[in-house]
Formats: sequence, C-alpha cells, structure tokens
Amino acid sequence: MSADPGTILVLRPGSVGDDLDAVAPVLTGAFVAAREGLEAGRRVAVVVDARDLLGQGSPVDAAVATGLLGMVRALGIEGVKPGWSINVVAGGEGDEGAVEETVAMLAGSSSITGQLVQVGGANLGKVVP
Repeated sequence: MSADPGTILVLRPGSVGDDLDAVAPVLTGAFVAAREGLEAGRRVAVVVDARDLLGQGSPVDAAVATGLLGMVRALGIEGVKPGWSINVVAGGEGDEGAVEETVAMLAGSSSITGQLVQVGGANLGKVVP
C-alpha cells in the first residue's frame, strides 16, 4: 500500500535533547502545520520515537512526545465533525519500515483519528523471570 504524498502530511519533529528553549517552537510549529494541513483536507501523521513516549530518552524529548500526543488527541476530538484524521505513529530504532507502512495505511483511512499507533517492539515490556 503506498500513500499519495498529497493525501497525508507527515510531521517528524526531531529530538530536542536537553534544549528547553526548543520545546515551545517544536510544539507550536507542529500545531500550526497540523492545523493548516487538516483545514486543507489532508490527513496528518505525527511520527515520534516510541522510547520518548516511554520516558526512555531525555526528559525534554519525553515532554515533547507526550505534548504532541496530547495535541493529536485534542485535534482528533475537535475535528470529528469536519472529518479530520490525525494520529501519532510511534516506532523505535529499526522500525522505520513499519512506521512507513503504518503512515501509508493511515493515508488511506479517514476513520482513524486521535490515536496512538505503536509499531515495532519498543513498546513491549520486559518479561522478568
């Protein structure tokens, strides 16, 4: 399944490391881009590192990732009536193919919105004997 590039806007905010001053511009930029894409009738996928959602990276990257997830959920609720579709795709290192496949799937679906779609094994827990 391949996505028409005009169908879905893919946002990939990068790591901010420990730069607190980068948080607001990243979140604001993502919000503005997502809102413009949705209002133009495009679907939106925000790609984040699953490790950041689990708090396994820097605390600032975790704050950005969870802020983006909150934004997606809020826009998903706000956009039910106009039919917006916006979701988060979270994958870890080595999951690039699964992330792209999931983005392509979301490009073809208008019924999924406000969801966190986790791919790969980064979100799996460790079995303790």
